[in-house]
Amino acid sequence: MLRAAFLAALACVVVLLGFLIFGGDGGHKYKLEFQTAGLIVPGNQVMVGGHPIGSVDSVELNGRNLAEMEITLDQPIHEGTTAIIRKSSLSSVHNHYVSLTPGADNLPLIPEGSTLGGDQTTTAVELDQIFDIFDEKTRKGWSDWIQGTASIYAGAGAEGANKTFKYNGPAFSSTQRLMAELSDQDAGLDKFVKNTSGLMTTLASESDTLTDLVSNANTALGAIASENESLSLALRELPPTLRQGNTTLVNLRFALDDLRPFVAASGRGADAGLARFLRDDLRPVLVRAKPVFSNLATAASKPGPNNDLNDVLTSLKPLHRVAQPSVDAVVGALDASQEDTADLRAYAPDVLNAFAKLGAISGNYDANGHYLRARQSSSPLYQFDGTEINPNTGAVYGGLDFLTAPTRCPGGATQPIAGSNPFLDDGNLVGKCDPGDVPPP
Repeated sequence: MLRAAFLAALACVVVLLGFLIFGGDGGHKYKLEFQTAGLIVPGNQVMVGGHPIGSVDSVELNGRNLAEMEITLDQPIHEGTTAIIRKSSLSSVHNHYVSLTPGADNLPLIPEGSTLGGDQTTTAVELDQIFDIFDEKTRKGWSDWIQGTASIYAGAGAEGANKTFKYNGPAFSSTQRLMAELSDQDAGLDKFVKNTSGLMTTLASESDTLTDLVSNANTALGAIASENESLSLALRELPPTLRQGNTTLVNLRFALDDLRPFVAASGRGADAGLARFLRDDLRPVLVRAKPVFSNLATAASKPGPNNDLNDVLTSLKPLHRVAQPSVDAVVGALDASQEDTADLRAYAPDVLNAFAKLGAISGNYDANGHYLRARQSSSPLYQFDGTEINPNTGAVYGGLDFLTAPTRCPGGATQPIAGSNPFLDDGNLVGKCDPGDVPPP
């Protein structure tokens, strides 16, 4: 009897313990909606800060084609709680979990059985989804880069990897700033894309014109290339030309400064009498000269044969061959007489003075008309030297002597005056005339 009572009491204790352990409400149940299940399966954990607080009971597709998960938590959650599907590592395929970010404790509790919608949940992005964005060539490049990086790490060891990581941080930081700047310039990028699209559309509509432009540009560049040597010479000559031009402009500026007084004086002269001169003096002359110019034009060119200067010159052309020997002889004679002509040029004042003196000498006149007096002169037989009279032993200075060549220098017909005569043409006549052939004092 006692044994039966003991067994009954033991059974009650076991039932009570089982109720305490397995009984109750089974935790706090909620529903989560995700765009995709993200490889979550029933039994995956629900964590907060890396600590499990529940598990996934079921994963189903609801009527809105969203992944609906039912979870059971050990504790209730507050409003503001968000959920995201994460993976334990990149190499894990099924080891995913749901990570919760609890709301503030001072917010109201979320009723059990409530659903956290898409605005409170975030679906994990798989690595394959990232690679699917790019085309096959880009994915191949990524694959080669990853394999090459692995080869570098495998060959250089930890030291090489550490040196590589040293530069990864700044690179990622710069990339982050670039992306942030692009994000801030979203409106500008949209405008740029639109303008670029419009530009490309316009260029596409003018494809024929662009083709002609490229063809003509190719022809022009080919022509320029064919003149490479000339261009090279032009480029070599350009710097000195520019320097000379600069010097010329500088000198021109000073020349303009010097011309200002002339321009000012010309302006005053024009104001004073130029208008009157042009109106009262020059215009009547031009009016009277009009028939003269008309006659000259007629004489130079008149309709008809053999009646103007042009016809005369035409008829003189045959004389060129006949006169050529004579002209050549005259030119030769003139060339040969240049030296003598240059020497005689110094005697021009004596010749002209002789004719002038003849007019003065014949100025006397009487009832019979003008007359002149002439006498022969010669050197005196005796000459006074200041103290005594001595016989003149020098050559007799006669008057006109047509039998011997003259040796007098220009101005030697009168007594010499120092610094005046006789004229030796700065020494050019020395040896050609005798400076001592002058009248005695």
